[in-house]
Amino acid sequence: MTTAAPYPWLEAGWRDLWARVAADRVPQGLMIVGPPGAGKGALAGAYARSLLCSAPGAGGAACGRCHACRMVAAGAHPDLTRVEVQEKRTRILVDQIRELSGFMGLSRSQGAFRIALIEPAEAMGEAAANSLLKTLEEPPPGAVLILVTAHPARLPATIRSRCQIVRAPLPERAKARAWLAGILPEEDLDMALALGGGSPLRARSLAEAGAVEAWRRQLADLLQLLRGRGGIAPLAESLQDAPLSEWVERLHTLCADAVRWHMTGAPGDLSGVAPVRDLQVLADALDLEALFELRDHLLKWRGWVEGNLNPRMALEDMLVTLRTLARPGSGRSSPSAAVAV
Repeated sequence: MTTAAPYPWLEAGWRDLWARVAADRVPQGLMIVGPPGAGKGALAGAYARSLLCSAPGAGGAACGRCHACRMVAAGAHPDLTRVEVQEKRTRILVDQIRELSGFMGLSRSQGAFRIALIEPAEAMGEAAANSLLKTLEEPPPGAVLILVTAHPARLPATIRSRCQIVRAPLPERAKARAWLAGILPEEDLDMALALGGGSPLRARSLAEAGAVEAWRRQLADLLQLLRGRGGIAPLAESLQDAPLSEWVERLHTLCADAVRWHMTGAPGDLSGVAPVRDLQVLADALDLEALFELRDHLLKWRGWVEGNLNPRMALEDMLVTLRTLARPGSGRSSPSAAVAV
């Protein structure tokens, strides 16, 4: 059976959705759950297009040619609305949900369904969630509310209990690499995937934005700093425009890889955030004791990211700490020596 899944790793989720349509059991409350970058929004959109399509294919794919599909493509279908965080806002407002409730109560213009997509659903405040709950408890005929979220636990239990759950997971690494193989150069695949947290969609976006090359330069500057051959200023300059949270997460991944390298010396279980040759340099500069100390610092730095500390001051403190951890003579050049520490 052909599939309408927007990405290969979402086929199981799509089959789950389409089986409900085929059995005439379309849920009026649906929650699509998955980590950032999994493509859950694309899955929700494909499902909405399929429900509105006049002639979906055997596997549920919207035809893309009928009047309904053309209106959806133009953003003008009268039975479909999207609720998102408005510009210059951080939350979905209660007024948006009240407008949504009014929209869902209108008569359907064309087909059997009137659909609302809410993404990210966890951005609803308490008042907005309570307002949505009223619609979920007594949905009008043909209403389909699709909530898309990476953090279902942040939604009230009363909301979650009234929605059927469909999972949108990240693909296994081999499948992610296979999908990216026709898009990115082979030498960029593992690093892009590591920077994207295992998401091929984020990996593609980051690579296209030049993030892979930027990280290579930053990594080279970091290694020079740890070897005592570079200063703090060049690295601070290259990092000043990047989100501090991004730098902390990359350091965390790099630290975890360096610990694995010290313990095993085997490249097979590494994230790909750095080539093996660079991990060897890192292992020479930071022994296990220093890496464990760095891990403790990373926990503190994550707290800084969530707080209001001046980013420039935080970054400089991180770089000074990294240089201090790379004590002369502390590194071990071989994994076996490191294990004996």
